[in-house]
Amino acid sequence: MGDLVFTTPLLAALRQRFPQARISWLVRQELAPLVAQDPRVDEVIAWAPPKGLGWLTALRRLRAELAPRNFDWVIEAQGLLKTRLLARQAGGYRIGFASREPGAALLDELLPKGGDISLIGSEYRFLAEQLCGHSAPPELLLTDSSRAVAAQRRQQLGISSAYSLVCPFTTRPQKHWPQHYWPPLIKGLIARREQPVLMLGGPADRAAATDIASAVADEGLINLVGETRVAETPAWVEGAGLVVGVDTGLTHMGVALARPTVALFGSTCPYTRGGRGPLTVMYDDLPCAPCQRRPTCGGRFTCMRDLGPERVLAAAMALLA
Repeated sequence: MGDLVFTTPLLAALRQRFPQARISWLVRQELAPLVAQDPRVDEVIAWAPPKGLGWLTALRRLRAELAPRNFDWVIEAQGLLKTRLLARQAGGYRIGFASREPGAALLDELLPKGGDISLIGSEYRFLAEQLCGHSAPPELLLTDSSRAVAAQRRQQLGISSAYSLVCPFTTRPQKHWPQHYWPPLIKGLIARREQPVLMLGGPADRAAATDIASAVADEGLINLVGETRVAETPAWVEGAGLVVGVDTGLTHMGVALARPTVALFGSTCPYTRGGRGPLTVMYDDLPCAPCQRRPTCGGRFTCMRDLGPERVLAAAMALLA
């Protein structure tokens, strides 16, 4: 989800530079609803990665689906072996990032990952500049129908006022904020803002979300983890008066939708600016950071642990002020 959000500057630049072009976007099946109604996209091609050893058959089927479209450009925007394999099936002139991943020969042209790393989506904005001559911050475009679905659900839940949104869940342990930090933060937000707090996440996060909700024990917290569809997620984020989250797609979505956002970073290199709305990035630049996928702290994750709930609550209130 985060990479999809980060790629939107490239989409916007392509549409502006080539207004008559037909633009197709190949995207993981579960994330396809996020861009299915984006007016800048002519076609969304949903891709379901095969399980087990079925890649060869799946790639053949994908080639049969893509080849008749006769693409001129095929832009591989992640620099991974698997995405390079997908790009190969589309034909056309294939352009992508240079990276340490194998499969460079599958592309016709490699461009460096450049740009100002302090900007959100920096390498994607850099790619947009190389191909189109300009770029802009990430931006998600919502439809009235997706807003209507979220509005109806808010009415059903009795949410008649503004709310804060917390996004505690992400993919790797070193990117998590300690789970026991979320209840005091949520309680503080409810007390200080006098508004409900919503919690979002995926179905796999339900157990952890239930533990957080039990520790909060306040009717001001509305736990929607695993209860919202992907297509309506941006509308929930757009409706928030404040977003607080870790390095995860929902937090990046808050920035792309110009919501006041507090982003908590530790093991990954943070962006610090370049969003469409108020942004505070909390990141202690420790000697071991960013460690990416190779932590050296023995599971202590000091970089995240030192961002205590009081610090985060104070940063959120300062941002809103």
